[in-house]
Amino acid sequence: MSDPDCGSRIKRLTHLQPPVIGSRQTTTTTDITDSMPELLEVDNLQTQLHLPQGSAHVVDHVSFTLRSSQTLALVGESGCGKTMTAYSILRLLPSPPAAITGGRIVFNGDNLLDLSEKKMRRIRGGKISIIFQEPLTSLNPVFRVGNQIAEVLQVHTGATAQAALEIAVQLLRDVGIPSPEQRIRDYPHQMSGGMRQRVMIAMAIACNPQLLIADEPTTALDVTVQAQIMELLNRLKEQHNMAMLLITHDLGIVAETAHDVAVMYAGRIIEYTDVTTLFTKPANPYTRGLLDSLPRPGIARLKPIRGMIPSVFELPGGCKFCTRCDKAFDLCMRQEPDLINIAPGGETPHFVRCWLYQKETPR
Repeated sequence: MSDPDCGSRIKRLTHLQPPVIGSRQTTTTTDITDSMPELLEVDNLQTQLHLPQGSAHVVDHVSFTLRSSQTLALVGESGCGKTMTAYSILRLLPSPPAAITGGRIVFNGDNLLDLSEKKMRRIRGGKISIIFQEPLTSLNPVFRVGNQIAEVLQVHTGATAQAALEIAVQLLRDVGIPSPEQRIRDYPHQMSGGMRQRVMIAMAIACNPQLLIADEPTTALDVTVQAQIMELLNRLKEQHNMAMLLITHDLGIVAETAHDVAVMYAGRIIEYTDVTTLFTKPANPYTRGLLDSLPRPGIARLKPIRGMIPSVFELPGGCKFCTRCDKAFDLCMRQEPDLINIAPGGETPHFVRCWLYQKETPR
């Protein structure tokens, strides 16, 4: 798809220079609180895995709020609990071995954990849609893409097969696929990675959902296609007035897209604030490490975070990041800090889980 502005967007994504983040980020959490209704509230969510080697929380006391038309980014390395949080919201967890053991997930005033499976099926794809990480494995390889999009419309809107196919053609056109009348007859393997991702987006917006969960929507795509996909998601989000929960490890995309950011590590939120504050005043050492890992102009050598995320069955007893943190001291090894607001009098809340900001604790 021809895009004369694609090059400048790619430059912004690959050479991030905060705090120049973009026009979407000029609205802070405080600014939007009074003007946008609350759509999703995740309160103290706990999801546990029960495996032969033991039981462990993969989502541990996670809380955040997402308002209509807002974008919240869940950020962190692979294995930190981002996708498990999304699957918990949609109740798509395999049970067993996974189970939600506590908390609330309130969507439009209803606690999703109290709804029957029949009611949840109406919400999935209808009011809350998800773009899965890998479209090649998410799309059914034995059905044409047009039929897969049409099925969503038939299930949730009651459209006839013919009417659903006609809408599917328009949806493919809306997401930038050329010759949609012919492409609806393609099988997933006949399309490129970028095309398959566009098909997944078409399926996700087919029923005009209120909330779109985008789980690593640019995984395995080259940087040109990444920029096009994120531009498409932002455009569709504004056209359909959707809220978006963006799950990613790419902070360049976060800077270009999100309003608020929740940084996750080992199933916990360890920093939560608006995107401008996160990039200009990162507080948690893990967040600083993620930002230091970004390629920037004039920096010849990146500074990676040492070590790897430990297994959920082998987490340290104190702060879960202490074994990789250069600022850790004795208390970090013994006791886990709370998530506290380090800017209680400021315009924007800034929540951080780190002993460096617990003033009552001796250094």
